[in-house]
Amino acid sequence: MRYLYAVETAAQLSAYEAAANRLRPRLEAYLHFLGEGTDVESPPRAIVWTDREIATEVLSSIPVPAYTNDYRVMFCPEPAVWREIYLRQLDGLEGNAAEEIRAYYETAVGENHILSILGHELAHQSEWFSDDFEDERESGIWFEEGMVEYIGRRYFLTEEEFDREARINRLLVTLLESRYGGHSLEDFGAKTYAGDYASIFFEYWRSFLAVERLTLLFGSVKAVFQSYREWCENPGGRTLAEWFGLE
Repeated sequence: MRYLYAVETAAQLSAYEAAANRLRPRLEAYLHFLGEGTDVESPPRAIVWTDREIATEVLSSIPVPAYTNDYRVMFCPEPAVWREIYLRQLDGLEGNAAEEIRAYYETAVGENHILSILGHELAHQSEWFSDDFEDERESGIWFEEGMVEYIGRRYFLTEEEFDREARINRLLVTLLESRYGGHSLEDFGAKTYAGDYASIFFEYWRSFLAVERLTLLFGSVKAVFQSYREWCENPGGRTLAEWFGLE
């Protein structure tokens, strides 16, 4: 996989090259894991290391500076950028839970977390997902997004980090339910990205938490995928969320 840089200054190039070279061994080990564990045979050809503005305003209108297709991953590696984005979920929220979340994001977004975001993007290439994810399938998008989040976190975060991240996600979903909830998991789609950061991540976090519940229920990621593939072959008129008994 090639490392490319979309930057405007020499200082950015130096900083991003240093970050990419530092993370490279762990990313290469992860790609090997994906190839053996989730049948990622053809990862994207390149990771494009770039800043938030270029990723979200110059080269795309996607509001989150991490996204992928078959050819490349666009990614901003700056922890400070991700801290600021995650903290925006707290706009208008107060109380003890909000303060716990604030303290978490102000201190916990480090290298493992950054790698888990990249891990999310790379796991999208798994052959275990339905081939029509981007073209025709309207049901089950939440599953792919929740599963790649789960896979990236399980690989790169420590057990303690994983559990704490999941707790923060539960708190956020609870706090934001009255504002953004009341609809099916199956509504995850293009319209998800039309809202603010809180509404976007609300959909990601509840999808991740649904997948976490499924892995506990089935006992492993592979067992969840086996059931998922059975649904792909014969859904019987049910959405994936209905198939898994989540709604």
